Amino acid sequence: MTDSLRPPSGERFGPTPPGTSLWLPAGGCVKNVLLIADGEKARVNESLGAVGEFLSAHCESVEIRSNVRETKFDGSFQVDPQPDLVVVLGGDGSVLTACRLFQNEPVPTIGINYGRVGFLASLESSAWREGLADVLEGRAFLEERMRLRATIVTADGARGASAIALNDVVISRGNTPSMAHFELSSAGRAVTSYRADGLIFATPSGSTAYSLAAGGPILDPAMRAIVLTPISAHALSHRPLVLDPKAHMEARVVGSAGAVRVDVDGRLVSELEPGDTVRLEACEDAYPLLTIRSFDPWQRLRDRLGWAGNFDRD
Repeated sequence: MTDSLRPPSGERFGPTPPGTSLWLPAGGCVKNVLLIADGEKARVNESLGAVGEFLSAHCESVEIRSNVRETKFDGSFQVDPQPDLVVVLGGDGSVLTACRLFQNEPVPTIGINYGRVGFLASLESSAWREGLADVLEGRAFLEERMRLRATIVTADGARGASAIALNDVVISRGNTPSMAHFELSSAGRAVTSYRADGLIFATPSGSTAYSLAAGGPILDPAMRAIVLTPISAHALSHRPLVLDPKAHMEARVVGSAGAVRVDVDGRLVSELEPGDTVRLEACEDAYPLLTIRSFDPWQRLRDRLGWAGNFDRD
């Protein structure tokens, strides 16, 4: 690491943003970096070489995976040495893929946004050099993002697939032409039943994704809470719920004209038959996403959602 990028010992950079803490890797400097890129985006390919060279100039090792879409989750993905930092060039989908790769042993991750929205990627592609310099100089901030664990239990009580979501768990009717019937319970107590196209269980990070499109609320990503948003529920009285993260939710399929899908962060995990249940609870470990002081999440919301500053007219 060059002198210009050496973290200042003991130096403070003012108060940390709400819900964050100052981040420094073990030993005080970033040694090993994994650079993951969405190689199918032309703008990513244009920047990949420069980003790789920048990191290589200031870190001991940089491993590059140039096409995140080719990643397999069959256990074949290996990185040696284990990275101190994961840098992602792409959109939210690429960040989610990186987080899934390290879901059992989370690694601090920062995204450079080349996507349409980029709620999970806090660095803009036009200023990646300044942003990465902040990270390497010890001016990054750590956001502990809550995750959800979904576990399938079949009608005969057998435990099935289990998966962890950074964004959301979606239980839906899939290609079935009619609504499915679900029963929801919390900590063994009946909550309600739904006839709907599906149910979305979202983290605060995922509250700006599918849940928002289905009418759910936006949560501060620093919160710990679960958002339940029904998809096209038949009863107009069914509205989104914001639940305590300690709530142990169970969604049981009562009836459906066909197989019901369970998707975790946009990936199919299982198909359900009537009588099968999805158990949902907050994951014991949060995922460490990094950000920098200049990143303004409210500005991101204003820009991406088209919020007007005011309605005054001259």
